[in-house]
Amino acid sequence: MTSDWDVVVVGAGPSGALAAHALARRGTSVLLLDRCAFPRWKVCGACLSPGALRALEAAGLGGMVPTLGGVPLQRLLLRVRGAAAPVALAGSMALSRSALDHALVRAAEGAGAVFWPDSRASLGGGDAESRLLRVERGADTREVRARAVVDATGLGGGLALGRGRDHVAPGSRVGLGAVLVAEGYPVDRGDLLMAVGPGGYVGLVRVEDGTLNVAAAVDPRALADASPGDLVSLLLVGAGLPPLRETPVLGWRGTPRLTRSSADPGARRLFRVGDAAGYVEPFTGEGICWALGAGAFAAGLAARAVERWSDGLLDEWRAYRRGSLGPSQRLCRLLAGALRHPWLVGASATALRAAPGLAAPFVEWAARPPAEVLA
Repeated sequence: MTSDWDVVVVGAGPSGALAAHALARRGTSVLLLDRCAFPRWKVCGACLSPGALRALEAAGLGGMVPTLGGVPLQRLLLRVRGAAAPVALAGSMALSRSALDHALVRAAEGAGAVFWPDSRASLGGGDAESRLLRVERGADTREVRARAVVDATGLGGGLALGRGRDHVAPGSRVGLGAVLVAEGYPVDRGDLLMAVGPGGYVGLVRVEDGTLNVAAAVDPRALADASPGDLVSLLLVGAGLPPLRETPVLGWRGTPRLTRSSADPGARRLFRVGDAAGYVEPFTGEGICWALGAGAFAAGLAARAVERWSDGLLDEWRAYRRGSLGPSQRLCRLLAGALRHPWLVGASATALRAAPGLAAPFVEWAARPPAEVLA
């Protein structure tokens, strides 16, 4: 059996779900697929930058995060070797990915998209007018035809085209994550705590239900000698904080190697968005901002592809990634590089304690939404 859709979006994270929402609002027939049942938890820092919140507002979803109980973030506390420095974070919010992603999927469904959870898709052939996907959903397997496909499958995603050509950066770290109750752990509601040490860094923030969201980027070689929980606790202790002694309610879970780029973020009638198109370690919530901005922009291109395909659409997509995402990602790449040198972070912390405003331009630049979101 073959079913026909204008657009199929594979992956229901922030980028894919927002793309499906935007397309459905245009009257496009949209099928949204994900291999998981929702709500589901993912390893993530759980922070939304002002740019991410602005992208949601531009999509007509500005009230979503406050309604879900998102926690306004006031400051980033950068800790290294026992020293701490505050950085203002006014305008950012903390929200669990399980709450955010589920709400975005429901918004897409409310706009008219059809959602198939527990579905695995693989890319097939196609012709001048469409692409085929093979979708496995439980015991059912069917072909789906679409005039455009949005690949939002994330790191190590499931669509075959070009995946083997992804370039993983030398020295790329892996992500670790967990959620703990940890009521007595010294992280206040409204603070984002970042501990930096040899071999990685850890971010801790309290989300809407008061639990402690833990996300780390670590040298994968260190996992040969320590469990994820022990490695994260070593980084925390090295920064002058207590270890995490409590058993997580979710996690520990890991990710593939983080920093990577795709040989090409698209192909004929296919646009690769979000982490599937490449990943740079974010700083304070920029990753979700990039995903939302890319999803919204790709939706516009996919809608045009439904009407008439042109290779110029791919040129526009590449130009968007270079021009709108590139500057913020380059800055975050520099910041991530700096976090690999605790002595440099220590010197920066000393300077920030004396003049906290020094960090403001960097945080503001990294947190800006893509220019197209503001148009």
